[in-house]
Amino acid sequence: MSTTGPNQVLIIRHGEKVGDPKKDDDSGRNLSVLGSARAAALPALFVPDLPQYACRFHHKGVEFVGSYQQIPLKGAKPRFEIPAAVFATQRSRHSKRPVETVTPLSTLLGVPINDRFTDDDAHIQKMTDAILHETAYAGKVVLICWHHGKIPTVAKGLGIAKPLKWDGKVFDRVWQITFPKGKATLTDLPQMLLYGDSGK
Repeated sequence: MSTTGPNQVLIIRHGEKVGDPKKDDDSGRNLSVLGSARAAALPALFVPDLPQYACRFHHKGVEFVGSYQQIPLKGAKPRFEIPAAVFATQRSRHSKRPVETVTPLSTLLGVPINDRFTDDDAHIQKMTDAILHETAYAGKVVLICWHHGKIPTVAKGLGIAKPLKWDGKVFDRVWQITFPKGKATLTDLPQMLLYGDSGK
């Protein structure tokens, strides 16, 4: 066990859904088209400027291998450090949106999604205790994708005494929790991934 804890924890809400955004059990378990676009755009928060991508395609025994070459253009630096661990709310009969949201990022980074924990307060406490105290997360960046109603509970479990309520209409924020001098500090930051996202 380690008492040093993670370098930082980033908390996001799952991508957009169909139906009332304030109700997790309304209008199906999946992301909407806009939510899927957010999931696809999420890696842009973390990936290096000009990554080396390659793709493989198999069809009837024939393999095509393609690569995307770097070009001499400078892109914006990623706004957040690459997470070494990714957590998402366990799938339920109401929603699998958190897992869907981080699947493209998980696939790109080769970092598995830990979706063992439910939205139950006791499970959230177990998850946050593990993140704060297990050696596997010491000094690392951890990303958590959760349902908005319980994000303040997650933040509280990570040491934020009085977290704000997460607005039910909001999908485009990142709560960045850092631990300067051992005390948890929360900064509310914009994702700025899709057209119409807040810039502040």
